[in-house]
Amino acid sequence: MIKVIEKSRKETEQNFDSLIVEIPKDFALSHGLPEKSFATLTVRNGKIVSEIISYSDEDEKEVEKFLAEFPGFDEEMKRVGD
Repeated sequence: MIKVIEKSRKETEQNFDSLIVEIPKDFALSHGLPEKSFATLTVRNGKIVSEIISYSDEDEKEVEKFLAEFPGFDEEMKRVGD
């Protein structure tokens, strides 16, 4: 099953033009994609455009370091609906 990372929230009145979907490892590998991948789905001119974005353990460490330096950032982003 594909896990949706971004979810629209009923309490916010934001319009999203993109959706980020985490691609499961087994699906990615069986289709020749990087093991750690996301797909972005963007509505552009009435059509959906997709892009595959890969990430590494180093990318994850950078995010963890950033969140450690700014401990309230993640909660603030969730609060504003991002």
